[in-house]
Amino acid sequence: MSGKTKGHKVITVESKSHYQKLIEDAGQTHVLIEFYATWCAPCRIIGVRLEELAHEYADKLVILKIDVDDLEELAVEFDVSSMPTFAIVKNKVIVEKFVGSNPDKVESTLVKYCGKPDATAATATASASPAKSGAGSSKAVAEAANGKSKK
Repeated sequence: MSGKTKGHKVITVESKSHYQKLIEDAGQTHVLIEFYATWCAPCRIIGVRLEELAHEYADKLVILKIDVDDLEELAVEFDVSSMPTFAIVKNKVIVEKFVGSNPDKVESTLVKYCGKPDATAATATASASPAKSGAGSSKAVAEAANGKSKK
């Protein structure tokens, strides 16, 4: 796998050729793709958790974001009709696809295909991120995405 693909961040895909190169570079590594739109509130909410997951799964996973308005051709290719839509790709093959900003679903799907995150990275993310301590927890993120909030 190329050093350009492997990392600790979510990669925003800039073009179809950029996407093809990233998928090629990923090789045997699983790729989580989020199809999103800048105007999609649930997409923005789950984006925070995706950044954390990029750190936690740095050695096991590549995370890509594709703006459906900018890269409509890829959205059509993946039959995206709602946002966010997630796809897991391995060896250029879609192995799973699902819709919704449910962080627990994203996490359980990653565990299914990639195993549990690296304990060291997960601990570092938890201690460095206020999201793990309450307001941005998976449950709170899901509630916010569904219009519920704790007060």
